[in-house]
Amino acid sequence: MKNKIYSVLRLILPLFFWIGTWQIASMLIGHKFLLPSVNDTAVALFELLFEVEFYLVTFLSIFRVIIGLILGSLIGIILAFTSYKVPTINNILSPLFSVVKSTPIASIIIILYIMLSGNTLTVFVAVLMVTPIVWQNVLDSFTSIPRDLIEVCDAYQVSSLVRLRILVLPSVMKYFIPALITASGLSWKASISAEIIAYTSRSLGQYINDASNNLDTPTVFACTVVVIIFSIILEKLTKYLLRRCENWL
Repeated sequence: MKNKIYSVLRLILPLFFWIGTWQIASMLIGHKFLLPSVNDTAVALFELLFEVEFYLVTFLSIFRVIIGLILGSLIGIILAFTSYKVPTINNILSPLFSVVKSTPIASIIIILYIMLSGNTLTVFVAVLMVTPIVWQNVLDSFTSIPRDLIEVCDAYQVSSLVRLRILVLPSVMKYFIPALITASGLSWKASISAEIIAYTSRSLGQYINDASNNLDTPTVFACTVVVIIFSIILEKLTKYLLRRCENWL
């Protein structure tokens, strides 16, 4: 019982500390345009929660990110397998993905905004965030498979299906899980940024953009709180589903 109470306190106390710091800073500044109070943000958040449209745009933003996660993961896995089998492909992709990972997200979004529409841009940005991470981790998982185990499978003529089940998948999942957990949070933040810059219709980014243009800082903070909450939920849900898949394997 004491351990449970201690765990709850460890979770709640830092939260209250930072909320309190936020409130004190807001009171010292004294202008909600610069830094809205906790109460102002809570009021704006409750107003959003009573708008049916807000639930729709939140769902659409999440849906775009999930599509980007799925596509980025599939592309990353295929490219990793190809790079493992054909070293030349690895030599070609390595500098490309290094550039993508090193380039600021805002720069990528602005460059792509010239060529793509809002909805397509959001999905493409998510794919671009996920693919290099998944590619690198899955490629590392292939190269981490012990050579002697591969030779044993070859010697005993183990079928491809069995080899995949007992050798490849456990190694891949060990690297793929942390990759996708990291990529889910990154793609979510990048997609919201793309929605803001591209002014994607029916999106959380559009809500933030409109609130900013109207100098409605409490609503900007309220939308940001929603983005943070769903970022945590998406990461936790991704981790849970992947762990279940790993246990099933």
